[in-house]
Amino acid sequence: MSKVKRTLGIGCTSTLAVLIGLGGAVWIRGNAAPDYKIPEWKLPTPNAYDTLKEAKKVEITKFGDIVTSPMTRFDKKLGKSVPEKPQPLEGRKVLLEKNKAAIAKLREALVQDYAAPAKYGDLGTSFPAFANHRELARMLSFASRTYADLGQKDKAAECAVDAIELGILISHRSHLIGDLVGIACEAIGRKPLWELADGLDAKTARATVTRLEALEPKRYSFQSVLLDERDYTQSNSFTVMRRNAWELGQVYTENETVESFMTVMPGMKGSEKPSVAERTLARSLMTAQLLWHTKKRIFAESGRYMVELAEQSKLPYDPKRPSPRMPDDPLNAIMMPVFAQAGQKDTATRAETAQARAYLAIRAFRLEKGSYPAALQELVTNGYLKSLPDDPFAPRFGQSFGYRREAGDKFTLWSCGPDGDDDNGRAIVGRNENGTPRTNPHYVQFGDQGDMVARVNTY
Repeated sequence: MSKVKRTLGIGCTSTLAVLIGLGGAVWIRGNAAPDYKIPEWKLPTPNAYDTLKEAKKVEITKFGDIVTSPMTRFDKKLGKSVPEKPQPLEGRKVLLEKNKAAIAKLREALVQDYAAPAKYGDLGTSFPAFANHRELARMLSFASRTYADLGQKDKAAECAVDAIELGILISHRSHLIGDLVGIACEAIGRKPLWELADGLDAKTARATVTRLEALEPKRYSFQSVLLDERDYTQSNSFTVMRRNAWELGQVYTENETVESFMTVMPGMKGSEKPSVAERTLARSLMTAQLLWHTKKRIFAESGRYMVELAEQSKLPYDPKRPSPRMPDDPLNAIMMPVFAQAGQKDTATRAETAQARAYLAIRAFRLEKGSYPAALQELVTNGYLKSLPDDPFAPRFGQSFGYRREAGDKFTLWSCGPDGDDDNGRAIVGRNENGTPRTNPHYVQFGDQGDMVARVNTY
């Protein structure tokens, strides 16, 4: 009997030793750090980022009850957003005067190179200045509308385009968050420009078109945005991955929300705070997945996905094109989906700004020639545009916007829109989830069917 016990004891001990050895091998393999050299992030001198900070310091956002960023509501009758509370012109005029120094300083930044001071691998990096950039864009929008109400429409158009140019500028070397803030700033500038479009004289319309054309070569491609973001994300991931898998599991499950838990605990629903038991279980499951996938593979997969997405961004628009294969590890499952969604926003903002440029050229043609052009190509042959802008929503490069001269001295200008199909100018009728039309028809979303028609689906 004792011999049997000894044999069983030896067997159990051997099995335990094997399991410990296997566990140790898995731990060592899973925790092996990737080979990576953090790239250097160089800043220009002077840096427009710093100049914009100076502009923000001298900006005056309020004078009495007048503010540069009033709360607004969409007025269906007027077809535009209006302040919820009255903003008397005399008070706005005073506030505009107080902000001339800020506008002058901001315009200094527009001729400088821009790069956000984001040190690769520094997990403490934050971007509070981006919110300030957006406030500066709102101040320019305020200035544009105030100048328009004062009858100075040339200055109004100039300030609106300043905001668009600000958006294009801060997309440079500022990673994905900077690109998204830049998209928001462009939208802030386009709104007052569309409000002005039909009331500009030919000279001002042509000058605005010339300036908008000059901005396009300055755009930072979405491919460059993604490659910058790849370096930034991988540098930070490399820094984080110096921790062991158990510590790393805690990093990705210490959130107070359930989103990061969904990859390891798919059954979780709602928005309630995870319990201690759920948090511990999630951390254990996350650690196990990190060890299974290994840090090296997780790191390589994030780089592979970002490069493939960047290459895909160079292709013509196709909403049916499948995205690159998504990494199957839990860390990348949390981070990667947002990048494809941002590409859709980038396409939309390019389409809307290009459409405004073409619209203004058509208006200038009408004011000087007495009728609208029979075809868009006449804008080029008559010197109103250097070249026809491509429709970023079109299925092939070189395809411009759709255009038709209508009876009654009218015209229709359209983009293929998010569905990528040319519907011959049939406007998008955006609908809510319950099927009712959206209150604001200018708010176009991906998945909408129909064409993005100027003056119907644009601000």
